[in-house]
Amino acid sequence: MKKLSNFLSNLALCFSILLLSYIFYKSEIVYSGAKFHYYLKYYLFSLLLIILAIFSYFLKKEIKVKIILILFSSLLGLYLVEGILTVNHIFFKAKMEKTYRKEIKEMKSNYDTRTKLQVYEDLKRDDPKVTLYVSPTNFIDDSDQTILPLSSISNTKTIFCNENGYYSIYQSDRYGFNNPDDEWDKEQIEFLLVGDSFTQGACVNEPDTIGGNLRRILRTKNGIINLGHGGYGPLTEYATLREYMPLINTKKVLWIYYEANDLSNLSKELKNEILLNYLNDQHFTQNLKLKQDKIDTKLNEKFLEELNLKLDRQLLEKQAVEEINFLHFLKMYKIRKITIENFFSSPDPKFMKILNLAKEFVESSGAKLYFVYLPESARYKDKLFLQDTSRKYKKVIKIIENLEIPIIDLNKDLFQKHNDPLSLFPLRAFNHYNEEGYRLASEVILNKIN
Repeated sequence: MKKLSNFLSNLALCFSILLLSYIFYKSEIVYSGAKFHYYLKYYLFSLLLIILAIFSYFLKKEIKVKIILILFSSLLGLYLVEGILTVNHIFFKAKMEKTYRKEIKEMKSNYDTRTKLQVYEDLKRDDPKVTLYVSPTNFIDDSDQTILPLSSISNTKTIFCNENGYYSIYQSDRYGFNNPDDEWDKEQIEFLLVGDSFTQGACVNEPDTIGGNLRRILRTKNGIINLGHGGYGPLTEYATLREYMPLINTKKVLWIYYEANDLSNLSKELKNEILLNYLNDQHFTQNLKLKQDKIDTKLNEKFLEELNLKLDRQLLEKQAVEEINFLHFLKMYKIRKITIENFFSSPDPKFMKILNLAKEFVESSGAKLYFVYLPESARYKDKLFLQDTSRKYKKVIKIIENLEIPIIDLNKDLFQKHNDPLSLFPLRAFNHYNEEGYRLASEVILNKIN
């Protein structure tokens, strides 16, 4: 019995030390300390386990065995709950896939089933310069940090994405953004937009984007400039403002925030040295307005690299998803999301710093910053989506309120008031908005500002 007792204590201590080592590896090596605030609670938890494991050496053998049995039973129970949540999510995804297939079938011949590569080959016959969209965020992890593009290929017909049954295609402007190029020549810009793919206008044509809708509704001689790009997070958006806002004269800036991935994108951005320069040095600039030729060259090289890949990328993506889901199960991802992550997690403190810097920068130019909160589709189609836990909805709103930035909350002001919010998403399944979703979002934004 004594040997068993010592074995259990040794096992508990080894597990606790391994857990602490893993947390250190993730926090300090994988994320280079950028997510220390996130891992702090897990540091404390693992240290507590080490203390309890050491304390277990002084417990009576009978008590120790009972405690181990209770802990083991609890662990099995937690994995059972995690399994139930995981299976429910799999069935939910299958249901959404069935709905998606049904919607496509009803569209019949109106749905473009070509791949992006097939569309590219078809359009290339008439326009040799046509390109597939390449996000500047492809270079965040690049070892070559001599220049970090914050826009895409300029003055080029660009194939974007297909969620509504057709491929959205736009002509990029002189800086590689999704705008009519002459907007940059206007003396006054009514609205400057910054954000991710929702701001850029995935997956609709330019007139149906938020910027396009604002242009149509206002019918003003003033311009609307859209600085959105897919994959942007808060730090990249702030850097983009710093580089391109000085080129225009505007009085209103819309910071368009997407709840599903803006905070997770920030974690990646905080590992990039050039982006950190924008955060730590208020006078830092890459002077990107003078380097569009270099940007075009860099992105064209990336485009050709992607085009020449011979791997079955869909198969690789599927395998990656399955592996990630298995790891999520082992690490009790879903349970942690509704317990530890709910009660002990907050947005990275640098998120608040970035928004405060953005506000100061915008106001120093005589303009006003508005924060637009975009909800994701899962909020309205997944019954287990916990609004205030997984996306830190209330905590983000509270940060913006404390910064005294006007908030336009499209979850509250549009989607919750709509009798069928899923109808504002392509085929009721995809994550971006459809034409109607972008149109209503634009109208609400204007009404709230007015």
